[in-house]
Amino acid sequence: MLKEEKIRLMTKLARYESGEGKEELRIARYYRSDYIGLALFRNFFLASIGYLVILLLVGAYFAEFLAEHLHTLNVTWIGMMIVGGYLVTIGVYSVVTYTLHTIRYGRAQKGAAAYERRLRELEALYEEE
Repeated sequence: MLKEEKIRLMTKLARYESGEGKEELRIARYYRSDYIGLALFRNFFLASIGYLVILLLVGAYFAEFLAEHLHTLNVTWIGMMIVGGYLVTIGVYSVVTYTLHTIRYGRAQKGAAAYERRLRELEALYEEE
């Protein structure tokens, strides 16, 4: 005969596994440094591509101006501004990514620990029978 407590616990576990826990359990499988490192690695490439796309769009918008004034422009200063903007963009996005993924990892660890605790409770209920 099934106990109500066992059924409630199994329902909570199933809800967690199919809902928010699906992502949390995936995150909790990583080491903290690996999870954050992978996020920063992905962030670097995506931010670089985004910066390049924006740079190309701005260049296309000002193409006529650049073509007319190419001989009078300070190319060194423009190059320094582009590199400086890139470094600032990468820095800001890296700090935001690090902070966000650190918080996500902490929440995932807490959720996974609670899930494991409930699994042990369920196992203890099975052993009582």
